[in-house]
Amino acid sequence: MLVPFVVFVLYFLSISIYVVAKLYLVKAETARVDREAETISKSITANDENLKRFILSKFILGKIEALNNDKFPYSDYLNQLVGFMPAGVVLNNVDFSDKSWISVSASIPGVNPLKTLEELLSSVDKGSSGAFGEIFSEGISRDVSGLYNAKLQFGIKKNGGK
Repeated sequence: MLVPFVVFVLYFLSISIYVVAKLYLVKAETARVDREAETISKSITANDENLKRFILSKFILGKIEALNNDKFPYSDYLNQLVGFMPAGVVLNNVDFSDKSWISVSASIPGVNPLKTLEELLSSVDKGSSGAFGEIFSEGISRDVSGLYNAKLQFGIKKNGGK
């Protein structure tokens, strides 16, 4: 009768030791996880100011971009106007006072650049993919020095041809 009792006690002690060892390992793992959580929390807190600055900067840049998109694209239209002009043609006056039209005065050095300009502008009238849908010539005159002065009106397509 003593042997089964001793076996039972030994079994109970071994199970108890196993449970205590597992509890100790779980406690050590919990302490390690707590230390990692504290380190992560400190890191997040330290980066919180940088994160706030980043979000604020991103918001400000978004607002600036929205404002820039709402502006009238003067430089885009000027670049397209200059692209239409043959070599030697000088833009004297560009008037953006009406958002749907651009008035242009140009000095043209001779007949050949004038013909080239007329050909380029007639191709625009036929429906090119640029920002201008219509072009009207108010008049072309020749001054004493031999320069041709052209006054043109460029009609801007709806949404700027986009």
